[in-house]
Amino acid sequence: MKKLILLVLIVTAGICVKAQNTSPTLDVRGESKIFQEPDIVEISVNISTKASEYEACLDKNFSDVDRLKKSLKLAKIESLKIFDVGQRINEEKTYSSGRQIPDGYRANYSIKLKLEAKPKNIHSCLEVLKSSDVELNYNANYGLSPELIKSTEAQLIEMAVNDAKTKAKVLAESAEVQLKSIQNINYGTVKSIYGPKQHMAEMRISKAEYSGSQSFTNPDPIVLTDYVEITYLLADK
Repeated sequence: MKKLILLVLIVTAGICVKAQNTSPTLDVRGESKIFQEPDIVEISVNISTKASEYEACLDKNFSDVDRLKKSLKLAKIESLKIFDVGQRINEEKTYSSGRQIPDGYRANYSIKLKLEAKPKNIHSCLEVLKSSDVELNYNANYGLSPELIKSTEAQLIEMAVNDAKTKAKVLAESAEVQLKSIQNINYGTVKSIYGPKQHMAEMRISKAEYSGSQSFTNPDPIVLTDYVEITYLLADK
């Protein structure tokens, strides 16, 4: 009789454990979106020089780069940092009567300008590029600093969790069940849906037709998204 009672208790305990493992759950996905104004801008500048002789081309290219750097430094643009990227020099050729004929050399020197995305700073930088007497072109891109990315990521996660909680409460009330506890949480990865358009321009020695772009100094916000998936254990009310 005692063995029978013990067997019944073991079977009952097994059923209870199984029932606990198969408790109903609710999966919800919380999402978040932030329209973040960029706080940094990087301007990639290419200084191009052509000459008939290799050495003369190289010397002139270095001279043009130094002259542009001095102009940028004299402008005392707030937060501006200048980085050298690289240089290349190629022999140029032209065609005549179906034949390739040497046409001198062209050197291209690349530098990168990094600064805070403040309209005043950007405008001052563009003014220096516009007024320089060197042949150049540039490509500007806006972005977020590591510090801003970190703070924005925290906001995105908090917003996604709150969104998930709100959805869970509404669904639980509709199903007439109670949220017991959180069984599992999965975090997403911050993604950028789209960012400001790139701004490109060419500036030759003659710059009479150049005009500044208002949208360039006032970029569109960068859209960031994130999500969180939460699994709740449920109980009857």
